[in-house]
Amino acid sequence: MPDLDRETLERLRRGLPLRLDRSGQFHLGDDPISHPRIRAAFLAGLDEADSGEPTLHLGEQWCYLTVDDCPLRATAVLRAPDDTPQLRLDDGRTLPLDPSTVVEDPTGLRATAPARRSGRPLRVRLSNTAAMDLSAWLEDEATLVVAGQRHPIARVPRVA
Repeated sequence: MPDLDRETLERLRRGLPLRLDRSGQFHLGDDPISHPRIRAAFLAGLDEADSGEPTLHLGEQWCYLTVDDCPLRATAVLRAPDDTPQLRLDDGRTLPLDPSTVVEDPTGLRATAPARRSGRPLRVRLSNTAAMDLSAWLEDEATLVVAGQRHPIARVPRVA
């Protein structure tokens, strides 16, 4: 197969109608992608381009995708042996929560976690269950206390 020029490759990467909805369901056009192994591979391949646009990597190939909310979701917040919170993510990982990244927006709480591929921070939407789990570290409605450190939870307006 001949090499594609950069413009054609960019057009192909942008032309795929791939979307990740707010609940974490992938869609190709109007069709949901429901196979568990494909979903797992897609979640593992989520990243961001240098421009901040969401990308999906499968092996050496990648494309852009539309993300309706946050690329990842936290399904639970667990207590680590050192009494700090850890996020259980829908991509299968359990990672320490960086309390300084927790913010509240009009639809709930979110934080960040590193992308598997690049380590760039990806936004994580906390499920209702995860938000309730996180309340174990709340001093009041707007302050997390982790390892003796106080972390105010910023409130951010909806981004248009």
